[in-house]
Amino acid sequence: MIVYFTDRRLNVLGLASSEIATGFAITEDKKTESIENGVVTFDVTIAYEQETKETLESYCEAGNYLFRSTGGEAEFYTIIDEETDSADQTITLYCEDAGMDLLNGVAGAFKADAAHPIAWYFDQWIKGTGFEIGVNEIASLSRKLEWDGESTITERLASVATQFDNAEVSYSFEIDRLKVSKMYVNIFKKRGANKAVKLRMGREISNIKIKKSVADIATALKCTGGTPEGKETPITLNGYKFDDGDFYVDGDNLCCRSALKRWGRLGTNQHIVKTYSYDTSSQSELCAHAVTKLKSIKDTAFTMSADIIRLPDGVGVGDRVIIVDDEGKTYVSTRLLTLEKSVLAGSVAATLGDYIQQDAGISA
Repeated sequence: MIVYFTDRRLNVLGLASSEIATGFAITEDKKTESIENGVVTFDVTIAYEQETKETLESYCEAGNYLFRSTGGEAEFYTIIDEETDSADQTITLYCEDAGMDLLNGVAGAFKADAAHPIAWYFDQWIKGTGFEIGVNEIASLSRKLEWDGESTITERLASVATQFDNAEVSYSFEIDRLKVSKMYVNIFKKRGANKAVKLRMGREISNIKIKKSVADIATALKCTGGTPEGKETPITLNGYKFDDGDFYVDGDNLCCRSALKRWGRLGTNQHIVKTYSYDTSSQSELCAHAVTKLKSIKDTAFTMSADIIRLPDGVGVGDRVIIVDDEGKTYVSTRLLTLEKSVLAGSVAATLGDYIQQDAGISA
């Protein structure tokens, strides 16, 4: 693995490597991909000698860029945080691929004049940043959206995607000889694909951790939003119409039929109601975020993580795979929600979600 440092004008300053005997040595690394907001992060620790400290510090200044090359892949990051440890003689960097313009840029209050496609909303905030829309799998959908508070641009783009049927976002780059020719924001109905790949305990996986909890279950949410300008009380869902067959609005509450059927209060048909708030003056945005929240707490919280010995080629974050543990009688189809990879440690760790219990498929 080699990382190249450049200044803000993409002039190459120097490099560090885990492969070359001379120069600055990479001692630790971790790349984290997540479907939550689409941003990829990269942590790297680089060692220096006392006489080369100032040189490495000039390479690693927060705000500079970092190109990472490993396994034939080229990646582009902005250095967000820089931490020098004089005792260990190392500099540790925290980098993100979305860039400062999106990570630190502010998206203010906004109200659309009519229903618009998702590309129209994205263009409001990525214009002038160097990013453009790449993949767009929901170009035909339109929504009329509104925000009354401030957020970072990456948070706003994720919020837009959520209100377009929980779409998901990623960032990608076209790189040629340490020059970035294109920067893309990609929009997916759902990232990844159904790979039908089996990850077996003892072969592709060395450890599986499973936790189940009913501590936070709710079958309905009593929702409140922000307080519109000139008003004294926050908005609610009262008067808003929404029913997708399972989730529906009833007064101030967002309710779930399937959750009520399973978890309704003992001997009654009463909901388990929790409160939920989200700072917006838009009922549609409040409802969209409430649906996402209720989906996550309407049933037993089942979290699974895995230490992966070998991740098959072509499998990445967002993909659906099958986890197989014959001894533990675990056969689960699941999505890779988060992947953490370290080249130096030779490790891959995954956070899994969106589970579907599978039959073993093995005859008696």
